[in-house]
Amino acid sequence: MSRNQFRRNAPSERSLAMDDVDSDEAGYPGNDAQSKASSKTRRRKSTKRSSSVHKSDEMDDNFTASYFSLCVTGQIVSATFPLGPDKEFIFCRYELVAGPDWQLASGAQHGLTQMSTNKSGHFNDKIVFNMPIEVTYKSTSPFGWPQILISVFGQNGSSAETLLGYAHAHLPVFGSQRESDQSSVLNEVPILMPRCQSMLADVTSWLLRRQPELKDPKVLLDNLQSKGLCMESYGTLELQLHTIMRGARKLGYHWHA
Repeated sequence: MSRNQFRRNAPSERSLAMDDVDSDEAGYPGNDAQSKASSKTRRRKSTKRSSSVHKSDEMDDNFTASYFSLCVTGQIVSATFPLGPDKEFIFCRYELVAGPDWQLASGAQHGLTQMSTNKSGHFNDKIVFNMPIEVTYKSTSPFGWPQILISVFGQNGSSAETLLGYAHAHLPVFGSQRESDQSSVLNEVPILMPRCQSMLADVTSWLLRRQPELKDPKVLLDNLQSKGLCMESYGTLELQLHTIMRGARKLGYHWHA
């Protein structure tokens, strides 16, 4: 073996001295205190991390409580005309209208019922639809509470459809009553038919066999815009709606039935 190879393989005196120092320092009594201090710092860091995780969870909870949700289920039950409908078949179109702070989370905003008739019974019997409604809204403010706007149409055989009236109502704020009191849950809404405001318009409507219609039926949902309209009650529409609200108390809205 050459002299250079022996120098490479042999450990240096400096490294041996460092190892001796480390072994000597490990046996000193002051090193135990240092290890305890390092363990304490590690515990403090772990507690800080856990507290930060709890704070983030609280922030998430506060974020989820920034709005409340309103779930409405029910149906358009039936329509009743005391003097009988002018048409043989009746159907309805409904639309849910809400304010700018409301967002439709799930469900259909528009709907169309099937054609129904009471031809087999008495002329003022109920015309049953049983059209289901299920929607969920979320909002940050009760302003602009959702409303349902229903347009009632009639048709004779293959003739064109004719407007029979409009009906509207606010969605309920509170839940429904018990099943034993379901008869009292039904909400009867009047069917309003627009009338002509002049004799000439009335004669024209009679000659054309066309009832007057509103260009924008949503004006009925605003009292200021519907002021001055000439309407006539033509019948009633029965609605059955149930409400489930969640998250309103976290925003400070304490409503009691």
